[in-house]
Amino acid sequence: MENFREKRLEKKLETQQTVSIVVSIILLLSLLGNVFLFVRQGTITGEKDELEAELSTVSQQQRVAEASNVQLKADIETLNTKIEELGETAAGLQLEINAKRARINRLSGEVFEMDNLRAQITELESFEAMYREVLEEKEELIAEVALLKEELTGEKERFGLLEEKVEKASFLKAYNICVHNFKERWICRPVKMDVARRVDRTTVSFEINDNIFVEPGERDVNMVITGPQGNVVSPSTDTFLIEETGDSSYFTGQRTMMYENEPVSMSFTVDHATNLESGTYLVKVYIDGEEAGGKEFSLE
Repeated sequence: MENFREKRLEKKLETQQTVSIVVSIILLLSLLGNVFLFVRQGTITGEKDELEAELSTVSQQQRVAEASNVQLKADIETLNTKIEELGETAAGLQLEINAKRARINRLSGEVFEMDNLRAQITELESFEAMYREVLEEKEELIAEVALLKEELTGEKERFGLLEEKVEKASFLKAYNICVHNFKERWICRPVKMDVARRVDRTTVSFEINDNIFVEPGERDVNMVITGPQGNVVSPSTDTFLIEETGDSSYFTGQRTMMYENEPVSMSFTVDHATNLESGTYLVKVYIDGEEAGGKEFSLE
């Protein structure tokens, strides 16, 4: 029983000791808490003062910031205005840039054309040199042509002479033309007469040459006697065509001959029904319309 009491007492003492220790600890902690609170309160007070000072500074800074903000807003509005102006200026500059780009493109095209023109100028210069050479050659050729023309003129003259000779050689010619005028008498032979009013008959004789350039065949021979007044003596009723002039003419006598590339002698006799006029007469012989020869004679 006593042991139980002792144990209970010991247990109670232990409990009391534990409680005392706990209370001591609590008191110690309370003391420490008070000390901490005191220290903390002093610290908080200092911090409060610092915070109030900082708050005052911040308020002042806020006021300054608000003033700065107002100024910034004004500056922003000014900047926005300037930005709009710059935008308009940029738009104008963009238009100007586009115009300048277009001009640059146009100038580039013109430069390309100028390059082409330079190439053409170079080509033209080469052509000009060639043209000068051609002109020099032309002058030389002109001189040569002038010489050739002179030679050609001489050749033409010679050719004309030859052509005339050939033309003359290609026709038949009448030569040795003889004209005799007679006065008829009843009993005696006719006598030659130079007095126009006494001439009753005229004979015209001639020879036609041989020409190898003329083809053989029939030829019409016309003999025309023209009086001092230009009239045909003893004219025929028919006419023939003169090839040289294309005119038709009366003839005094006409005959057809067969030409065989040999000389031919021919004569015409003309009886005058009226008296002839004094003056100069002209006898012409035409073969196929081409004049073959002629001769003048006079009557007193």
